Amino acid sequence: MPVPSPTEQPLVPLTRLISVPVRFQGWRAATGPLTVGQLNIARWLADAPRAPAALLDQVFGIPPGTRVADVAECFGVLLCRHEGLRSRYVPGEPGEQRVLTAGELQMAVYEAGDGEPVERVAARIVELTRTEPLDVKVDPPVRLAVAIRHGIVLTAVAVYSHLAVDFQALVVLDHEFAEMIREPKARVLGEARQQPLDRATVERQPGKRRRLDQALRYWSRHLAAAPVHLYAKPRVHRATGSGACGMTSEIAARALDRIAARTQVSRPTIVLAALSALLSHRTGYGTCQFVMLSANRFESSLQRYVGTLAQSTYVSVEVGDAGFDELVRRCFGAVLQAGLHGAYDVYRQHDHAAWVASERGVAPSFEPLFNSVVVDTRGFDPVPYAGTAAETHLEWADLPPTDILLRFDLGRVEGALVARVWSGDTGRVTPDEARDLLLALERLLVAAADGDLGHAAAVAVTGLAPIERPPGWLLVDNCWVDLADVQCLLDEALAPGVSRVFADVAGDPLVAYVAGGVPTPAEAHRRCLARLPGRHAAMTPRRYVICQNAPENVASLEAWRDQPILASGTGRK
Repeated sequence: MPVPSPTEQPLVPLTRLISVPVRFQGWRAATGPLTVGQLNIARWLADAPRAPAALLDQVFGIPPGTRVADVAECFGVLLCRHEGLRSRYVPGEPGEQRVLTAGELQMAVYEAGDGEPVERVAARIVELTRTEPLDVKVDPPVRLAVAIRHGIVLTAVAVYSHLAVDFQALVVLDHEFAEMIREPKARVLGEARQQPLDRATVERQPGKRRRLDQALRYWSRHLAAAPVHLYAKPRVHRATGSGACGMTSEIAARALDRIAARTQVSRPTIVLAALSALLSHRTGYGTCQFVMLSANRFESSLQRYVGTLAQSTYVSVEVGDAGFDELVRRCFGAVLQAGLHGAYDVYRQHDHAAWVASERGVAPSFEPLFNSVVVDTRGFDPVPYAGTAAETHLEWADLPPTDILLRFDLGRVEGALVARVWSGDTGRVTPDEARDLLLALERLLVAAADGDLGHAAAVAVTGLAPIERPPGWLLVDNCWVDLADVQCLLDEALAPGVSRVFADVAGDPLVAYVAGGVPTPAEAHRRCLARLPGRHAAMTPRRYVICQNAPENVASLEAWRDQPILASGTGRK
């Protein structure tokens, strides 16, 4: 009898019981502007209010014999300690956060039937708790729920607005809840710590404002020079779509532990180094520049901070011909450098990014190419293992559309490496290629576990070949583009006019000749920019030549040059 897929499995039977109030009493009621981290999330949510990451969920470990009242008391202390969990939020610039002094939050209680595994019960409660979005203007930014069986708590979950927490904050909350649920004496407010309202005040100090400005300059330098799609490559087939191949590998996790013991560098950074080696070899870029997330917790006062601080930033990894251990060290420095410039005013960044994108004629995606949710707190001592590692598991899943061509997500490194390669265009990065990249990553980590690898050895062990780009592909402004894709962009954006783009005209790359329907280079450029997002192998022309008529042979540059010219220019402001 076939095993049903997760979507075919019957729903866990749950009975909704009466809700239990979770009461809180804090130090103050206050109002202030949003932090830069909250502004970052608020602006993102304005464009994608129902994105999966708009809500973050958490399942707490529950000791045997735990009562509902114990869970409610622990949740109450968390609400008291962390003002961001008992605030209301008004998005916008500067926006507003309103801290409540006291109140109560209803915790949903469900009765679970006998025999259901705790993991399935927890997953079902998370699903039920995430059903509706949180309206943070009027609702608390957190929902709480527990499942019980015969009066004893099986599992407890919380679902938060991303405005209130990020993944690092979840680690803090998990640690504090675990301490309190096992030890009633720990259920106290404890000492005061920096709260989001305090953070907003700190960020408005002159020194912090200068740091934010420096971060914008750092961002702008990379935005002006980095390839828009690092992994741009020819289309394999016409079909398009978005999906991801996930990998669970025990052998890769064991290899990571051994490399970490040798290099004294965190496991996510080692994974980033391996990924950078793969990307550099495949794409031909000696320096890998791409967007990743920074946790922005470099100050000691933020170590136990519960709020949202993570923002996208550029990381620049010099791969060159470095050996593996040297590349790990370079990645550590690159991540640190990116993190030091990871907090900025997202509204100013957006305005400047739009200007740079127009000047370059590109449509950058600010989704992270490397996205790690792992908080690696383990040490570097070698870990003994008993038995052989389980067989590596790979699984493909279709996913919502995304503008980024390739994304690598790291979900776990302890016990097993859990990662996935997400393709935003399966006609270019196919499911087979996503699988090959993950297995190449595994091979590289396993090989590096036995000792440092030179550059050539690291490349050889991946089993991958460089991307082959046929004639018609050009490297323009550090971006690989397909001339045919640029022509498709023009045909769509400038219709019903007639246009033709040429790779080189008197030393200028990507020059477009246009006739009919477009009066100025500025209008042509505006229309091309509007149609550009989602095209992974195109950019707008660098110059537009507006002609009175189109020649009979539109493929002939000389024929276009014989036409009367009405206007010529870049179309940029």
